[in-house]
Amino acid sequence: MKIILSTDFSEENEMLFPYALDLLKESGGEIILFHAYMDQILMGDSSFPGGLDSDTFFNRELLLEMEEQAGKFMQEKLSKLEQKLTEASLDHIKLKPVLKGGDPEMELVNLAEAETPNIVLMGTHGKGKKRFLEGSMAKSVMTKVDVPLLSVPEGYQWTKSNEVLYATNFGRFEISTINKIFETLEQYNPVVHVVHLLMDEEDDKPALLMEELKLAFKQESAKQMIRFHLINTSLPKEALKLFCEQNNISLASFIAYRRGLMDYLFKDKIGKDAFFELGIPMLTFREP
Repeated sequence: MKIILSTDFSEENEMLFPYALDLLKESGGEIILFHAYMDQILMGDSSFPGGLDSDTFFNRELLLEMEEQAGKFMQEKLSKLEQKLTEASLDHIKLKPVLKGGDPEMELVNLAEAETPNIVLMGTHGKGKKRFLEGSMAKSVMTKVDVPLLSVPEGYQWTKSNEVLYATNFGRFEISTINKIFETLEQYNPVVHVVHLLMDEEDDKPALLMEELKLAFKQESAKQMIRFHLINTSLPKEALKLFCEQNNISLASFIAYRRGLMDYLFKDKIGKDAFFELGIPMLTFREP
């Protein structure tokens, strides 16, 4: 198994370490520790004494300094991760540092395409915090990588992903996506709660589509591995949060659609931010 673990070098980001170690402790594999720093610096004023060109001189100096600093920070994080592996006697897990200069989002997407990992791990500091792995980046990356993306909010304490919410819009790829959830989280023996929020009580179609999903997972239902929920509500965000609290949901999962994450899910009544506001990890799959 191979994992890409994106780091912004912050202490908060180290919350991802237990997830990576736990996912690999049985099978072994490789953790690719990744960071990208912006290598495009614009210095507009070139009117320096003696005709000194700020764009060529200062940019070069700053870039060299940024690269050197990034290398130091990478080594620090790599050492911490190595120490955790040693403490847990996980010598069957390899580490590979990857440091890139460029746009962080583009470099991460390119790396995922080149390495084809089983999963990408990244943090999210939520909406509005202008840091390397901010919420807006997580929202964008989840629609661009072809492998599962596990994004973990700042301050979240690691816990096993046993109770999983899967938000369904009854699209063409629901069955394959639910199977991917079971495959990705196999070692946790998850219980998957398939949820659809229903705003129109007179619409019979969602109930029929949910029955079709139930038929596709008869064996899993018999083993209590999957449950199905149609929830009537006029307050979708509140209903989603209440459901997670009542069912001890430790992870939310969904298909990340390109045209706005929830264009069709829950009849446009709820979007990406509602899932970020839950304050729990999110396992997302790019729209096929």
